[in-house]
Amino acid sequence: MRPALRADAALSARAAAAVAVADALSGKHFVHDTLRMLRDQDRLDARDAALAGEIALGTVRHTLTIEHVLGTLARFDRARTPAAVRAILCGAAYQLIWLDRIPVYAAVDEAVQLARAMISPRAASMVNAVLRRVADALGQRVVPWTRDDPAQIRTGWDRACQFKREVLPPAREADPEGHLAAAAGERPARIAALRRRYGLAVATEIAWASQATPPLVVQRNALRASAAEFRAALAALSTHVEFVGDDRAYLPAGTALLDCPAFAAGHFYVQDATAHEAAAAVEAAAGERILDLCAAPGGKSVALAISMQDSGVVVACDPDPRRLQRVVANIGRLGLTAIQARVLSPADAAAVRDEHFDAVLVDAPCSNTGVVARRPEARLGLTSRKLRSLVATQAELLARALGQVRPGGRVVYSTCSVEPEENDHLVRQVLGGASGWRIEAEHTTLPAWGPRLADWRDGGYWARLRLG
Repeated sequence: MRPALRADAALSARAAAAVAVADALSGKHFVHDTLRMLRDQDRLDARDAALAGEIALGTVRHTLTIEHVLGTLARFDRARTPAAVRAILCGAAYQLIWLDRIPVYAAVDEAVQLARAMISPRAASMVNAVLRRVADALGQRVVPWTRDDPAQIRTGWDRACQFKREVLPPAREADPEGHLAAAAGERPARIAALRRRYGLAVATEIAWASQATPPLVVQRNALRASAAEFRAALAALSTHVEFVGDDRAYLPAGTALLDCPAFAAGHFYVQDATAHEAAAAVEAAAGERILDLCAAPGGKSVALAISMQDSGVVVACDPDPRRLQRVVANIGRLGLTAIQARVLSPADAAAVRDEHFDAVLVDAPCSNTGVVARRPEARLGLTSRKLRSLVATQAELLARALGQVRPGGRVVYSTCSVEPEENDHLVRQVLGGASGWRIEAEHTTLPAWGPRLADWRDGGYWARLRLG
């Protein structure tokens, strides 16, 4: 159930967030897609978009923790509560727990008004009753985080929201997954699987990194900006910027990149270090012809073209013309000429299959388990059936890529997953039926978080395969 909207309704930030969260909880759209649609329809003012995004993404990121708190403090049954009501309830609870700059009364009253206007008076009454219980149980909204305190909800690296009573299961040695799952907003079965694979300490690090708010990571376009220009532009944009070398910088989430003249001038582009390393694994050289088989939104095609000094050809393919439009826009902003964007219609796909390349990059569609912090919907929608379907698609894409490389060429297969079924297991399975191929290098990065912005790492995997 989605909050009802009049066809011509303009939305406040909280109303837009409620719509986006309801869509995410019901599996209709990703948060970013819903908010983009609302902006395109002129229902969401640009000035409200940042707050709407912060509330919506934060709510979906922490939904399982929030709903545990609601169920502990009030009469709340997730299974019997429509997605629209859950969206408004969880959005308000997110503001109460994580956004201490928003007054308690404002978060509660606005949620009640939204429920009345967008759903029904009965829904408003329920929202009011549940949120009053949460508000009454709040202690100090910002305190130092104490590990394993069941009366605290962690809201940052070293900070927490303190409640007057326990809102999480106690951390027991016999059941460490129970407390961690509720505290970090993960399913117990997922925590148990990570523990079996990596041990409890690493599983705990992954769980906490997956619920954190990731920074913006930007890479320098060395063809348009010197290191000094890059540093000066970003230092002017944020006093909290952290640089790693001359080519990468970390900025707080929500930094207004679009307001930066250097961004419009193509001096840098957004790409996490893990994704950048996957593109670097291609070892693209000037003058080569490279196929990016799953290109949108285009960050890896851009990294390839820049590493080639914009000399050669990068054929950037995607079956979705709307997603490919973002690639084209990025290419134009960065001033790159080596990238050829192609929509993979059936006819185009056949034409591309007849071509051979020095290298092929397969950035395969995946479960996103390495980037849950950026795509929190992945936590809510992954099933064993969906994983099997993804693995079948990934194997098909990799097998196809192997057939499009010249002798001596290479294929880089990458995902933003940390599941072996999608990564090293799949690569070895596909290579088992491919003659002449070998794994030249491979690397898995686990999600990481720390007190500094530059401690951040998205999770992911890449393997470079060589023919001959």
